[in-house]
Amino acid sequence: MTDWTSRYCASLTELDRYRDLVDAAVALGAHRRPELDPGAAHTRLEAIAHRVRCRVPHLAGRGNASTARGSEGLMAHLHEVIFEDMRIGCHEDVAMHPDAMDFDLVLDGMPGLPVPCALAYCGAAERVGLDVFGVEVPGRFLVAVRDETRRRITVLDPHLRGQVVDGHEFRDLIHAFDETIDPRTMLKPAAPATWLRRWLRDLAIASTHCGETHLLDSWSRLSTATEDILGGP
Repeated sequence: MTDWTSRYCASLTELDRYRDLVDAAVALGAHRRPELDPGAAHTRLEAIAHRVRCRVPHLAGRGNASTARGSEGLMAHLHEVIFEDMRIGCHEDVAMHPDAMDFDLVLDGMPGLPVPCALAYCGAAERVGLDVFGVEVPGRFLVAVRDETRRRITVLDPHLRGQVVDGHEFRDLIHAFDETIDPRTMLKPAAPATWLRRWLRDLAIASTHCGETHLLDSWSRLSTATEDILGGP
């Protein structure tokens, strides 16, 4: 039987790409469902990327994605595949349940909470060459795609099926939490530790909410391991 705690800790030693973060997310889900196939999530994400590449073969790839036309075209087709074909994401009233934090289940179409939805988008977008990053804001976990040609960043909410968040809406999200914060300081890539702290926090809340309190010790131990290995902000 796989030692998923050891596998999770090992995944934290190399988090240079979103596909590395996927390994950590899968290991977290396997603490509830130890029979998980560790490669299934990568297979699903690659299938999403393949469908996008097939629709725009002349654009898929990091070099083409750096152009304005390439970025817009890839985002449009990625949106179709992820949110319309695969139906990843949810509505605002998604249940606070650990299943909604299970990355494999979310990739299968289970209504998900913000963090796994964001990772699903980032994991697929990275594979087709988009310059993408996660953005943590209070109550949400957004993603942003850079368009270097136009010096523009597009922010969207995968949890709400790819709804675009414009500058005014982003400002309002931040100021609803704290009016003294400059929204520009929040529009930055979330570090791996930020992703995983939020993931484990939401798992603990969801587990408590649905009565799976026997898992709280696991989430606490994994949180401690995350801080010990990653540390930092």
